[in-house]
Amino acid sequence: MKTVLVVDDELDIAEAIQAILEEEQLRVVVCGNGREALAKLKEEKPDLAIIDVMMPVMNGYETIDAIRKDASLRFPILVMSAIQPPKAKMEEQQWSGFLKKPFSLRDLVDAVERLTSS
Repeated sequence: MKTVLVVDDELDIAEAIQAILEEEQLRVVVCGNGREALAKLKEEKPDLAIIDVMMPVMNGYETIDAIRKDASLRFPILVMSAIQPPKAKMEEQQWSGFLKKPFSLRDLVDAVERLTSS
């Protein structure tokens, strides 16, 4: 079973994503901020991470930078945000995709299926 790490400080959104992806037969691990996600990555090796940009404690960009610095953490990252980030940021941090909030359930499922189908 594939594992997806969801990092979002908005619990309602994280739980909705979790419920949707569990219906798709995926295992979902939810974290409320980047620091919590980095701690969880010491014990979990997800097949995909879905990371919100705007979060307290450690924002999405900082979280992705920390993940990319660790050679043992190689998995696709799907970024989500209400604000379209600069294209240069996507290339610099090697994102595999972007979902603009609010997004449809179909867009979420399609992106996750595409990024976990390897």
